[in-house]
Amino acid sequence: MNQQRIHFLDFSRSVAILMMLQGHFISMTLESYPTFMAEVRLHGSSGSIWFSIWGFFRGLTAPLFFTISGAVFTYLLHKEWQKGLSPFYRLVRVRKGLRRALSLLVFGYLLQINLKFLKYYIAGHFNPHFLGFHILQCIGVGLLSLLLMTSLIYKIRQYSWVVYLFIALVIFGFTPLVRLQPNYFPQGIPAIFQNMIQGPDTGFSIFPWIGFVFFGAGFGHYLSLHGTGFKNKNVYRYLIAVGLTYYLVGWIMTFIYNGDFTHFHYKYLWAFDRSFFVAILLIFFTYISGFERFRPSIFMAVGQETFAIYVLHAIILYGAITGYSLRSFLENKLSALEAIFGAILFLGFFIGLVQVLEPIRQFFRNFRTFFIPNGRTNKPS
Repeated sequence: MNQQRIHFLDFSRSVAILMMLQGHFISMTLESYPTFMAEVRLHGSSGSIWFSIWGFFRGLTAPLFFTISGAVFTYLLHKEWQKGLSPFYRLVRVRKGLRRALSLLVFGYLLQINLKFLKYYIAGHFNPHFLGFHILQCIGVGLLSLLLMTSLIYKIRQYSWVVYLFIALVIFGFTPLVRLQPNYFPQGIPAIFQNMIQGPDTGFSIFPWIGFVFFGAGFGHYLSLHGTGFKNKNVYRYLIAVGLTYYLVGWIMTFIYNGDFTHFHYKYLWAFDRSFFVAILLIFFTYISGFERFRPSIFMAVGQETFAIYVLHAIILYGAITGYSLRSFLENKLSALEAIFGAILFLGFFIGLVQVLEPIRQFFRNFRTFFIPNGRTNKPS
């Protein structure tokens, strides 16, 4: 596999998942977090320069995560597709993509089970929060959408990155039409589908979040055509041009909607600005990951285990599945210094964990092979 690809994409994923971990830990444990956020909602500023800086970068975490997911998937898909060895639907990456998307959907919903209420479930009651639509489900639907769209543009596949970017613009641009609906939207459909757009348990809506997956897909396809080397100036030009285009289109859309200009923009069309800042981050990551001293193996390994890290952090921090978590003991209980120190320990735990995940997997593979040679049970002849 192309080493440049591993360096850049795994570096970016490592940064994104670590940003997510510290952001979730601090926002859950910081004693003054609700006060700061109340100030932001009321006055547009927290009143603390340090909290505002931290909040700005925290706000880039999810867009970066979605963008990298789309970029990684599309880069690998188009790299295989460019070889022209098989029809699209027979490509290995298509099959892997389908499995990946479905596993994200399944695990996304499983994480919303709470075994503390097992008796409640056994009694025939249903927890409506199980149908919530959050980050794993949204990325899963995004990957399925990418596969569908890619299969439809076979004849112009060399321009796929343009199509992906246009779709992202459309999704971002239509977001206010969804957000301005006075009720859940669309009405009269099952909650599991309504939550994907705007429902009672919508966490990461298709509008605008899947737009970031397509935004990343545009970058991923461009990389597959022009390479990922940190000395490749075309990659930097692409990111600057695309980032500025999105930023300008966002303000043009604000003018077209003719709302309360600044308030409307930052409330409904913020995805355009975030795309610009994500592009800036990607320029930085593309360049810095080219230097070996900035990508130690202990750090790069984190980017290769984002799914496992996300699932485990949801269990530990929020009580997914088990119903027991750090939230019960630490929610809004720590001072700023305590929350920062706790976040460092939290990051250290996961960085250490990923170093032993592969040996653990190998142990179980060897264990299975010992009892089931060649992956098959021994049957008498």
